[in-house]
Amino acid sequence: MEKTTQNKFLISIKYSFKKSLKYWQLPVYRYLFIGIIFSILIRLICIPNQSSDYKSFLLPWYDFIVSHGGFAAFKYNFADYTPAYLYWIFIAATLLSGLPKILAIKLFALMVDFLCAFFTYKIVKLHYPNGNKPIFAFLAVILSPTVIYNSAIWGQCDVIYTTALIACIYFFSIRKQIYALTSFGIAISFKLQALFLAPFLLILLIKKRISWFYLPIITLTYLATILPAWIAGRPLKELLLVYFEQSHKYKELAKNVPNLYQWIPNNFYSIAVPIGLSLTMIAMFTLAYFVYKSKLELTQERLIYLATISVFFMPYFLPKMHERYFYPTDILSIIFAFYFPRYYWVPIIMQISSLLSYLGTPLHIKICSLALGCTLWFVVKNCDFIYPKSKLAP
Repeated sequence: MEKTTQNKFLISIKYSFKKSLKYWQLPVYRYLFIGIIFSILIRLICIPNQSSDYKSFLLPWYDFIVSHGGFAAFKYNFADYTPAYLYWIFIAATLLSGLPKILAIKLFALMVDFLCAFFTYKIVKLHYPNGNKPIFAFLAVILSPTVIYNSAIWGQCDVIYTTALIACIYFFSIRKQIYALTSFGIAISFKLQALFLAPFLLILLIKKRISWFYLPIITLTYLATILPAWIAGRPLKELLLVYFEQSHKYKELAKNVPNLYQWIPNNFYSIAVPIGLSLTMIAMFTLAYFVYKSKLELTQERLIYLATISVFFMPYFLPKMHERYFYPTDILSIIFAFYFPRYYWVPIIMQISSLLSYLGTPLHIKICSLALGCTLWFVVKNCDFIYPKSKLAP
């Protein structure tokens, strides 16, 4: 009897091995393997680069945590970020102290690059349950120039909150709103720019895809992330006002970002900021109103379309944006192109514009602002919730 069981077990292992080998012989899995290896290698090459933000902020925060007793450092207001990201700097400075500082600091964002690609894969797989397109979507994210530049070269954490936003969209797609709102709460805990998805959430709220009962999950998630810093001794008021303090730090209408404010001189800052905020709010509620009045069903395709519009028009029309704030649009435009293949050019324009905003001259950025403005108009014009005669064809 035992011998028969062992034979069955060995046969099942042999079958599983042959099946796995068969999959890896397919070209797409070879591409996946090569793509992952290449993406890791290029990140390893980029890690030694020390950006100005690394020298001015990330490295001093690391050193401050080391010199002030590790976790005890959290009672001080030594950084203008929320505690959520600083906990990683704490881990880097303590548990990963054996690694080079720059690797330890960048490692979290580098790992999350692949998590972001995974959730992209999951969303695209909802649209293509069979076939290889979800794998190509995964590769498109990990090989995206702005993704590599942001985490591997600059050591920024935009991929962290963006991944939480992509997870949020995925969980709404499969109707798990508790997980979705928790993901959004995590995104807010890292960066205020997570609010770029707010118009999308408002639409889901009025379409009853979100229950009012679950909305406090967002606040509770944020409070949970600041709790350790509060326990360490930092005043609760400071922890709750981090984003308020950030909003007064930079007095620029547009900081190397290809949006509307490239064409408005900074001399008009005090006038343009309140007007820009008001117009953005009006646009957000107008979009929600159109969707509310529409009798069209909120399908998965329309859900992705609206999420893309949300993270696109917010950084384009809001003042005080930075070059990195189109990061969620960079990722969602990839998903958008897989859902609507005839719009394959949208992520290409997004990637070029975002990359040039990282590297380009003011002239390049101004030109890219026009390209993004035209692209945004095209995307909005073809949304059948806003223009009923439009057709969301793949």
